[in-house]
Amino acid sequence: MPALALAFDVGGTSVRGAVVGAADVVLAESRVATRIGPAVLDDIARMGEGLLAGLSPAARAEVAAVGVAFPGLVDTEAGISRRAVNLGLVDTLVAAPLAEHLGLPVTVAHDTAAAAGAIWEDAGSPASAFVAVLGTGVAAVTYVGGRAILGVSGQAGEIGHLVVDPAGPRCGCGLRGCVEAYAGARAMLERYASRGGDTRVSGVAELVARAEYDRLAAEVWSEAITALADGFLAVGALLAPGEIILGGGVAEARRALLDPLQARMRERAGVTAVPPVRLSTLGGRAGLIGAARLALAAVRTNP
Repeated sequence: MPALALAFDVGGTSVRGAVVGAADVVLAESRVATRIGPAVLDDIARMGEGLLAGLSPAARAEVAAVGVAFPGLVDTEAGISRRAVNLGLVDTLVAAPLAEHLGLPVTVAHDTAAAAGAIWEDAGSPASAFVAVLGTGVAAVTYVGGRAILGVSGQAGEIGHLVVDPAGPRCGCGLRGCVEAYAGARAMLERYASRGGDTRVSGVAELVARAEYDRLAAEVWSEAITALADGFLAVGALLAPGEIILGGGVAEARRALLDPLQARMRERAGVTAVPPVRLSTLGGRAGLIGAARLALAAVRTNP
């Protein structure tokens, strides 16, 4: 049975690549800044070559598939990016050119579905859960009765584009005051810089660390917490999930995210029941793990 997979998680800020083995063990990992347009596929191919070259011959022989977690509208059957706004791609082949370049079968999945599936399974596959993936984008998958509810369009769970402040900052989708416009990783860094913050701050982890002593960083982080709290309270009012599970790169802030988020939700809940919130153990690797699992499952199904 196949043991190893190359996995890629394509985000609006960076592309992460890894060799993932049994029990989701990451044997090697790399990251590059995301380039806009078809160049992102060239970067994935080069990253894949580099990861494979770093393996021993025996380990290289165990790599059986490639999994790519891709943002936007994804045609998983055809392996095509139908529309990825943050990447500037429309109707772009993803699976075929990567398969040709790397000499391995390629599975393309929606990034949120891949990450949320891994988070949900890692959390024990709870029957009722709202699994939110917090990164450059903010999206989620709802599980009811142990099944993912994807909606008629397949895009249910786009909490990032739930408007929580109509007078708020412009979101990438064109609306104002979306959750993602406050709590998306790129949005936080842009708002911090626009207010006169240190332009050398390049990641959310650094922003959160600075919030201890930097007033502007603290303001931006607090606003992100409030937007997430309001978004999750809306989810609670509509769906009453058994729990909310957080994963993705922003969730790597751990207690600096969880503690104020839970407090803010209790403060602003009104009559809405506040679902319990917990953090995934997978953190920012959830997309990689999910992509690897899907790729290996596809090989097992179609050897």
